[in-house]
Amino acid sequence: MNIIISHTSAKPMYEQIEEGIKKAIYDGEFQNGEMLPSVRQLAKDLNVSAITTKRAYIDLEHEGFVYTISGKGTFVRLDKLTQLQDNRERELMEKAGTLAEECCKAGVEKDKLIEVIEDTYRVNGKGESI
Repeated sequence: MNIIISHTSAKPMYEQIEEGIKKAIYDGEFQNGEMLPSVRQLAKDLNVSAITTKRAYIDLEHEGFVYTISGKGTFVRLDKLTQLQDNRERELMEKAGTLAEECCKAGVEKDKLIEVIEDTYRVNGKGESI
């Protein structure tokens, strides 16, 4: 798991940690039930406070990505991954719809918006253009 924290980002560090762990889970870097690094170890590795790391783990647990066993550690939970991915896709599609609506109202041509989407998918290696 490779998490990069920007100390100058406007996004809180605990959110950056959450996003890094979620990405690793979505990318298949973990098996179901695999133990994450301890709060202290991850804090040390990322050069952040243990409180920051603990906050990320708590949020991830509330969202269903991990579970914690007191005295044992924090473990990846993949049994709900499909549901979590579906929820995430639904959220993103709502945002895309809102953005498309704003672009339409602002007079952005549909072809320009489609071109941006195609370029983004091409750059990120997500298949052929639309």
